[in-house]
Amino acid sequence: MKMKRKMEIEAKFALPDVATLQRLQAASQMAGFALSTGQVKQVHDTYLDTAGRLILAAGYACRWREQGEEMLITLKGLGGAEDAVHRREELEVLLPAEQPPAQRFDVAHRRRFDVTPHKWPASPVRDRVLQLIGEAPLAPLFDLQQTRVVRLVSQGERLVAELSLDDVHLVAEGGEQAYLELEVELAAPGTEDDLATIVTCLQDEWGLEPERRSKFERALAFLADSKRSGRSLTGPGLLTPQERVVCLQVATRDDLYGRRARALLALDEGATQVEAGKRAGMSDRRVRYWLAAFRQKRLDVFPARVLAEATPAPTPPPSEFETGWQFKAAETAMTAGATGARQVPEQPAEPEAPPLPTRPGLEADDSMAEAARKTLYFHFQRMLHHEPGTRLGDDIEALHDMRVATRRMRAALRVFGDYLDLEQMKPFVKDLRRTGRALGAVRDLDVFWEKTRRYLDTLPPVQQGDLYPLRVVWEAERERARERMLVYLDSDRYIRFKGQLGEFLQTPGAGALPVISQEGEPLPHRLRHVVPVVVYQRSAAVRAYDEWVTGPDVPLECLHRLRIAAKGLRYTLEFFQEVLGPETKALIKEFKALQDHLGDLHDAVVACNLLRDFLTWGTWGHAQSKRKGKIASLPTEPIVAPGVAAYLTARQIELRRLLDTFPQAWAWVQSPEFRQLVATALAAL
Repeated sequence: MKMKRKMEIEAKFALPDVATLQRLQAASQMAGFALSTGQVKQVHDTYLDTAGRLILAAGYACRWREQGEEMLITLKGLGGAEDAVHRREELEVLLPAEQPPAQRFDVAHRRRFDVTPHKWPASPVRDRVLQLIGEAPLAPLFDLQQTRVVRLVSQGERLVAELSLDDVHLVAEGGEQAYLELEVELAAPGTEDDLATIVTCLQDEWGLEPERRSKFERALAFLADSKRSGRSLTGPGLLTPQERVVCLQVATRDDLYGRRARALLALDEGATQVEAGKRAGMSDRRVRYWLAAFRQKRLDVFPARVLAEATPAPTPPPSEFETGWQFKAAETAMTAGATGARQVPEQPAEPEAPPLPTRPGLEADDSMAEAARKTLYFHFQRMLHHEPGTRLGDDIEALHDMRVATRRMRAALRVFGDYLDLEQMKPFVKDLRRTGRALGAVRDLDVFWEKTRRYLDTLPPVQQGDLYPLRVVWEAERERARERMLVYLDSDRYIRFKGQLGEFLQTPGAGALPVISQEGEPLPHRLRHVVPVVVYQRSAAVRAYDEWVTGPDVPLECLHRLRIAAKGLRYTLEFFQEVLGPETKALIKEFKALQDHLGDLHDAVVACNLLRDFLTWGTWGHAQSKRKGKIASLPTEPIVAPGVAAYLTARQIELRRLLDTFPQAWAWVQSPEFRQLVATALAAL
């Protein structure tokens, strides 16, 4: 038995005709690389899945390939295509004839097929397949027969790639399909620059069109076409007739629930997850998530209120004409999905929203309460502006910007708190904190994977799949956090909070405390009188950490608290930048650098803890392993993830580097230049 795990990188092109294939067979070189004599191979592939398509739902294809007297089981990731180039995780195990995984199967003669992964030898392929399907039996989806001409691509003694010219014949219940294809798979000594050179040659000199689908995805599309044309298929549709009618109604919505329904309808028609994502305006990863959720919860993937709106109240039975018209209208609303257009009836164009203000508009003679109102409203507008993008989820920066806006508002309440009636504003404070938690749960996960992706970019392609087990639990945790966030943003509480806070902040004098004491004496309240005191207090709070963060073995908790204090000073300078001197810009820049250094250090600590938890429990964090305050026993199966262990080591090295370089970042705060900049900036008042 042989096992292999790798990241497959290849380019795929459609061949227009036999003449082009024959010319490629006869070519002696390509893009300056030598081509070996072609070797003809007959390849017979059977693709496997459960009746519920659990492997496909998880974003994989399982292939059984006959190689003489041996069997090769391959689990391939789907998607990952960028124009002609495909990058996919690939797990393989080669089984000798004396250990066949199953009774032999021949689709054309409809023989019985019975594959039992439990009987496969221990391997990553078996473990992953069992993780995906549980006890569900595997069955064939379709067969592919290929006549393949294989040519080695080399440069001197260096093997660069393997070029295959494939005559493909698909056999499935209800029909057959044949086509020609070219593949160039990168070999270990080859580089992606080599592959890019070959791809350019095939496009510019040979005029070939990229093929963005794998053979498996092309076969699924063929099955979908068979279904639409009335030919029999190898399994039932995803939706029941009643579920389809409900989804057609929900699909007319212009929100995340409408996109979810459009994806399910596309999958019901036999589209691949990538195709369904394009129709619905979602990523294939999210399509995969909602397909798995639908198989478990059916229409409960939609909130009750959405289902209620999609199911009209009982009415007298409509005439046959009315029923047909209503169903046709719903079908028409879905038709635009094929081109990715909006799936809603045409509405009059809404007037464009006014541009966001670029500054709050503070003046030196403003009261602190009025400056607070202006500052809060400035960031409140930004929170609302970035909410649609946050809900959509296509650009993680929208979520980042919305979360920043809520953070700035909470920081403003701390800076201006002595001049506001906080008892009157208490409900807003609570809802701002709740909103920040909902957004932060998703944003923190995004930050973790952004830094993980930078680490992956430093690895050779063959090792970039080693963090797959971690990515699986990360994706599941992010989907849960995002779903909780969307439920909160759809809640009556959040909607009421937005309306009440918006009205409050547009009322001059709202929340202001009296500016005359009980003894009738005036209280300092104007920016020109108060801001110097506020800035010096925040500056003193930061500089007070000097004796605690200098020297060896500084506690991480102390650095974390310093990070919070430094953030408070930076936000204070930003709030009052309009009324301070131009030196404020340099102060903010320096404090952002210090804050970023401390932020990276904090992220490294959190990441190390998360990675250690994963290597212990196999989960995201260890909360799932706690019961009534007691830590549960360790998992019975060891967590074997050497790639994750290597990543933990890398993050620990990064943590050490950040600790060692902290003194240089901190020295500026204690320098005379810092104090001079603060004094000069405040002199403008």
